[in-house]
Order: sequence, then C-alpha cells, then structure tokens
Amino acid sequence: MDQPSIKGSAFQSVVADLRKLVDEGRVDLEELDLSEKDRGYLDAPITPVTWIPIDCYDRLLRVLSRVEAGSDPVRYLRDRGARAAERLLEGSYESFKVATGSWGLRVAKSFVGISGMLYNFSSWSVAQADDERIEFRVEDAAAMPDSALEAAHGFLSYYARLASGRSVVVNHERCDPGHVVIQVRTR
Repeated sequence: MDQPSIKGSAFQSVVADLRKLVDEGRVDLEELDLSEKDRGYLDAPITPVTWIPIDCYDRLLRVLSRVEAGSDPVRYLRDRGARAAERLLEGSYESFKVATGSWGLRVAKSFVGISGMLYNFSSWSVAQADDERIEFRVEDAAAMPDSALEAAHGFLSYYARLASGRSVVVNHERCDPGHVVIQVRTR
C-alpha cells in the first residue's frame, strides 16, 4: 500500500470505542464529517494485519478526543497509546515484550521493530541508548498526524516503564514536518 497507513492491530480499538459511543448515543455518525470510505472502516471487519490509512485513523481519533478527552486531549491520546501498548504486548506483539530491567539498546531496537510493524511509512532509528536515556529519530514523518504521534508517545512511555522498571519521562519534538525526535529518560 503506497498510502501512509497504520496496522489494523492499532486501529481495532479506535473502531471498537467509536462503535461503543454510537451504541450509547453519545455520537451520531450522521453528524460526523466522515467520508464514505471512513464509515466503511467502521462496518468492515478489521484484522490485525489490515492496513488503514493514517489520515482515517487521525480523523477517528479526533472524534474520540472531542467526545471523551474533556479538557486534556493530549493526555487522552497518550493514555490510549499506553493502553494499546499493554493490549498489543499481551496479544499479537507478545514477542516484543521485554523483561523489567532490560533497559538500553536492546529495548530501543525492539521498539524500532514495533514501529516498523505498525506504520508503513516513516523510518525510526536509535540515535542514542544508555543507562538513563534513549533517543529516537523518526524520519519521513510528514504524514504522521499529531494525534498518532501523541498515541505513540503514550505507547513508548508504557513500553519504557515496563523495560526499565522505573518511571520515565518522554518528550517529543517535530523538528520539521518530516523529522521527529523522541527522548525517553528514566528517573
């Protein structure tokens, strides 16, 4: 698929949560500005290996944020990312689960592997990995919407806490449209 996309394994919970809001009457699909193609993803079975356009993922995340995030959409998206990490590491991405105390280059490379499985665009690499800090560089990231970047921030935060056994601080910066730097520090 040439279109920047995300794996169905990350998209399935977005669809499930949006369907739940519709069933609860908190969201009326007719009032949303979704294309027929976007709506089709809500009705079609999504398998973990299905590629979903990243812009559709972004639109649906923004709908969920408007309804559920309250005054802190960034925290909401990061929490979604952390829950996704927990779910995926207990399921289809179990082989990437890391032991507590395994912080460092191995963990950083493992996360790069996960990102390669989740996105069919962007190039993640490890710029630095030591006992206290890991820095990732994400190239070709112009198509990465801020909502997906915030969810990735939460995913990485969960993953780093799991690996280090300590609390972590994650910061990310979009240096230019196609380049993101993510730093993870242990405390």
